[in-house]
Amino acid sequence: MRTWLPKSMIVFACAIAGLMAGIARAQDAPLTAEISACGFANGASISPCKIAYRTFGTLNAARDNVVLVPTVILGRSEDWAPFIGPEGIVDSSKYYVIVVDALADGRSQSPSNTAAAGSRGFEALTIGDMVESQYRLLTEKLGITSVHAVVGYSMGGLQALEWAVRYPQFAAKVVSMAGSPRFGAYDRLLWTAMKATIDDGLRGSLPPDVIWLQLTRIDALHARTPRGVNQSPPETVEQDLAASAANYSKTWALEDYRAQIGAVLRHDVSAAYGGDLAKAGSRIRAKMLIMYSWDDHMVTADEVSAFAKLIGAETAEIPSPCGHYWAVCETGKVGAKVGEFLAR
Repeated sequence: MRTWLPKSMIVFACAIAGLMAGIARAQDAPLTAEISACGFANGASISPCKIAYRTFGTLNAARDNVVLVPTVILGRSEDWAPFIGPEGIVDSSKYYVIVVDALADGRSQSPSNTAAAGSRGFEALTIGDMVESQYRLLTEKLGITSVHAVVGYSMGGLQALEWAVRYPQFAAKVVSMAGSPRFGAYDRLLWTAMKATIDDGLRGSLPPDVIWLQLTRIDALHARTPRGVNQSPPETVEQDLAASAANYSKTWALEDYRAQIGAVLRHDVSAAYGGDLAKAGSRIRAKMLIMYSWDDHMVTADEVSAFAKLIGAETAEIPSPCGHYWAVCETGKVGAKVGEFLAR
């Protein structure tokens, strides 16, 4: 989902950002809006509830060129800036792109910016709760009653699939990249280990930077393929991991990351339908593009490829030694596919 990003990919992303400077420029700081309340699956609520977001491009007169982009795990709206524009994944010269910071990212309402007495809902945070907050932002604060598309990657891809099931008439098209309708056993093992690393570290009173370093090590084992990791010398990998861990320790709260991990572990678009994916899928009305990679060891392709067949979605398989980061390494190919799908 998005944690450790090796230097080679950081350089690649920065190069794209340079190409798009002046075309898809984010605000220096995200915009914020307060919706009346954020509700959670366990019945708790926070009122008012802050939602952060960024916009790119121009809303047309017909108000029918909106593309919503939900954020990835351990990511924020500014992380999408290098991938928005004519050379990116979503073209802001054609579409009005709204990137919404997911709940528990430290910008939107999160454990770290909510009083302890009111944060009970985050113990049961779901992907559906994130989608609900985005729906209310769009409809209540931005006056948007439908969108051309929802486009999401990784945890954003999970949210995109939830959007398709929960609000079947809201988006004409939905693109899920590296997402899944629910996690398989392999994925659950990974994210349970990540959550346990946080819980055990906090229980043992370990310093946050120590916990973050262990998280990035676990992440690095899954984020790319072994071949991709072995392209760098061991000492370079360790240096990159240490730098990434130090950055996250400064900019993220462990309780926020823990809440988002809990949300992805609870994710299941069929939860409201007795666990029946066919029933959940039968609700979908949007045209669907589902993109995945069999080289992805972080959000594995078994569940989503089967779901794509079940609902008759258009699919694209992207092989890549970059593993879960295939959309970063293959931005040109991915952008061309998404652009063609959105333009139909």
